[in-house]
Amino acid sequence: MDPRTFFKMHLSVFIAGFTGLFGRLVALNAFWIVFFRIVLGGGCFLLYMVKTKRLRRFALGVTLASMGTGALLALHLSLFYVSIKFSNISIGVLTISSISFFIAILEPFINRRRFLLSDVAFSLIGMAGLLFIFHFDTRYRLGIAVGFLCAFFSAMYSIFNKKIVASGRMDNYNMLNLQFGGALAAMCVILPIYRLASGGWDLFFRPVDFFWLFWAGTVCTAGMYLLQLQVLHKVSAFTLMLTYNLEPVYTIILAMLIFNENRELNFSFYVGLTLIVLSVGLKSLKLHRTRSLDPGLKKA
Repeated sequence: MDPRTFFKMHLSVFIAGFTGLFGRLVALNAFWIVFFRIVLGGGCFLLYMVKTKRLRRFALGVTLASMGTGALLALHLSLFYVSIKFSNISIGVLTISSISFFIAILEPFINRRRFLLSDVAFSLIGMAGLLFIFHFDTRYRLGIAVGFLCAFFSAMYSIFNKKIVASGRMDNYNMLNLQFGGALAAMCVILPIYRLASGGWDLFFRPVDFFWLFWAGTVCTAGMYLLQLQVLHKVSAFTLMLTYNLEPVYTIILAMLIFNENRELNFSFYVGLTLIVLSVGLKSLKLHRTRSLDPGLKKA
């Protein structure tokens, strides 16, 4: 792997790790954070598509499928920030790691293939870590519960996104552009539901929120996805996926440095974190062995 590609790959992971911080940096509720991220990020990405003349038309079926995965992405992001608002950044990010458990359970049903017991076993180790935190630290139970729901929708997004990519009926750039459209449509439904449930829009900005929302939409959404797509021209999706295991590590370190979250965490958190890291490590080792012929790994 050439140094420039290596730098872009790890920069995209670091930027992804920064996105969780907006749950505390921005005073708006979770749904408005996601709405503005999608509007700004999707708008910037669309301008890029127009400028580079990448926009294409596709069959109605694959277009709707891509927009549907975008709606799942909007649900995942919304619940991610709700989880952080109800707990803290470290808890919210760690809970998302249960996505591997949901993928191990749901993918065999959706794709009609056999269960891989090793995937389930490794995922259960991570789930044990989360349940350890849930049981011994009652302060964050609501945040963890919402995080589990977030991980479920994230797993659904990952599974269906993978199916569209595998079909070869659409390139990654146009698929992501349509996903932004589907995510925006979903938020235009979610926000009025929130208004009816809460009795208000809760759209109150602090001056600093404009800066953080602009940063979230441009750099941490459009910029992050563009870096990912550029890296995928040089390495395999498998290699990129393994590298993204570092994302929660970056997020937790940043949360501790900026918000001193280490003061909010107790012994149960670190036991749970150890189990989750063990789960990710075992799964990564298994993937590395079973994908020994992966071209991305050879380049790395």
